[in-house]
Amino acid sequence: MSGFARARVEKLIRNAGAHRVSADAIDRLNEVLTNKGMEIAKYAVEIARHSGRKTVKESDIKLAASK
Repeated sequence: MSGFARARVEKLIRNAGAHRVSADAIDRLNEVLTNKGMEIAKYAVEIARHSGRKTVKESDIKLAASK
């Protein structure tokens, strides 16, 4: 499973206030974000299917993320 672009993850950490970011920190956060994103996406798909839709909507993502 591929994750997010390393540069975007590093920028996210820097925007949170870090001056320096290790490669291991980037890789670990990337893994965490990818795993959490996959959980939310899978649950959103379940919500859409339960609603009788094939299309995942923003509201499905919002509901899945609030779980």
